[in-house]
Amino acid sequence: MRDVWQSLLEHLWPSRSGSPAGQERRTALLQAGIALAIALAAGPEVFAAMEMTALLELLGASLFLTAFAAGAKLTAASLWRATGDILLPAAQLFVIRSDAAVPAKAQALIYCTVNAACWLLGVVVFGAWAHMVIQLAS
Repeated sequence: MRDVWQSLLEHLWPSRSGSPAGQERRTALLQAGIALAIALAAGPEVFAAMEMTALLELLGASLFLTAFAAGAKLTAASLWRATGDILLPAAQLFVIRSDAAVPAKAQALIYCTVNAACWLLGVVVFGAWAHMVIQLAS
């Protein structure tokens, strides 16, 4: 009985005297046995847990992308509204749309045109400056 126990222990945890190839094989068998024991101890719930984990990862990724897209749309809408407020001020637009006199509407339209032209010129100058800085940096 003692020899059987010793051979079982030697098979499960071999001594260092064996060949490296045999030791790797025993280690692989031991790891496979441990994985099988864990799967048997957990029962059929292991497969359900793996499936639920995969579904949770997919759901998390899709929810993240949905939230990211919603935030990007809100930011784009806010930037669009701010750009419109800068280029076409609300007071002048109100005068243009109202039943005001023609000279008042013309003055508001001229103000909006000059304002938009100044902002456009500023954007063009900034773009040219950025282009030159990128050329100098490269």
